[in-house]
Amino acid sequence: MLYFLVKWFCRLVFTVYNRLQVEQRDRIPPGKPLLLACNHCSYLDPLVVGAVFPYRLSYVAWDDLFRRPVLKWLIPHLGAIPVSQEDHQSAAAILKFLLGLLAEGERVLIFPEGKRSLDGQLQPLEGGVALLALKMGVPVLPLFVKGTFEAMAPTMKIPRPRKIRLRYGEPLDPAILPSDIPERERRAQFLRLLEQRFRALEAEMQSTAKP
Repeated sequence: MLYFLVKWFCRLVFTVYNRLQVEQRDRIPPGKPLLLACNHCSYLDPLVVGAVFPYRLSYVAWDDLFRRPVLKWLIPHLGAIPVSQEDHQSAAAILKFLLGLLAEGERVLIFPEGKRSLDGQLQPLEGGVALLALKMGVPVLPLFVKGTFEAMAPTMKIPRPRKIRLRYGEPLDPAILPSDIPERERRAQFLRLLEQRFRALEAEMQSTAKP
């Protein structure tokens, strides 16, 4: 019950303060497990996604965030699971943990860029999302958040009232990749397809932006 109350509260705040707009909800698949892959340029990103996604989410977050005012109370109720500084530096430890969540049938949020963008532009995608999707055979739902960089860039301490938009993409099923090629090439192809989905979402949002 508390989880959904916090979601409602966060969505209300973003709607009023940031004029939050959510687009293409019909692209969300109902089944699970599921990987949600989102671009990342602000601490607001997981809060926005957690507030608007209709199902319960899980994601890992650096334990330092659990010591920050407001965030330390909000993010646990939006599915965040703390990762220690030691584990934060170990990609293998994080991937193992995420594999466990997917094996339990969870819907998992991941930021394939690995860290926040310092200029608001999409960064090269790291290979973890491809490994998770291919190993577990789970679909990846791309989503693109626009406006969080303007609202709270990495150098900012307090959010500003800038408009935020979130758009869901078409799910990407790893089963569409050929099975008779080396695993490394399958991962590389998957990452290229996912980046294409991100670029397409960004272009869609730019073409539909209101002046």
